[in-house]
Amino acid sequence: MKFKDVYSGERVTRKFSNRKVSEKMLARVINKAQQSPSLLNSQPWRVYMVTGDALSNLRKDFEQNIKDGIKPHEDFATILSLNWDAYPSQSLATMGASQPYFFNNKSELFTNANDTMFNAQDVAFLTIPKASPAWSVFDLGIFAQSIMLLALDEGLSIMPAHSMVSYPELVRKYAQISEDELVGMAIGIGYKDNSAEVNDPKYYPPRLPFEKIYKLVK
Repeated sequence: MKFKDVYSGERVTRKFSNRKVSEKMLARVINKAQQSPSLLNSQPWRVYMVTGDALSNLRKDFEQNIKDGIKPHEDFATILSLNWDAYPSQSLATMGASQPYFFNNKSELFTNANDTMFNAQDVAFLTIPKASPAWSVFDLGIFAQSIMLLALDEGLSIMPAHSMVSYPELVRKYAQISEDELVGMAIGIGYKDNSAEVNDPKYYPPRLPFEKIYKLVK
């Protein structure tokens, strides 16, 4: 695909079909993503691709935690804050206000998708060492974006989701991740369920006016 088509087509998928991605294709995407830049070529990332029975069992335990009312406790909560500055807060408010329109007042569609890991058949969990500088979080974001664009180029769909790392002890258990790694983020990779109402093709989250985010200084 042409890059402009890949980039303009980057949209999240809120519900995947049951079709699995071939292991070779998953490996190819991650292998290519290794070209991503990082501070001093540190390459702090690791990828744990969870699929099959391991993912099914992880999903069941996640759903049970949600039913039991266990609050999310992400690893990154120890190094990152959710105290937003004014202008990101405005974007969040706009997104929140537009959700009733998007979901046609059926917010349970998204809640159910979120709680079931979007029916993803393959999930890439990305980690960095616990002994990492904040720059490694930036590097991990670059790496994640590379993975998503490369997956889209393969004709796949993606869903980066904060919710899928809500219970890092469960991710460690089923992904076989060591205790000295931070479970940073997760990306669902697969094929879009075109019949799912939650995958509304007409909705695109609004973006800030260009002049609000760009300043040319001479």
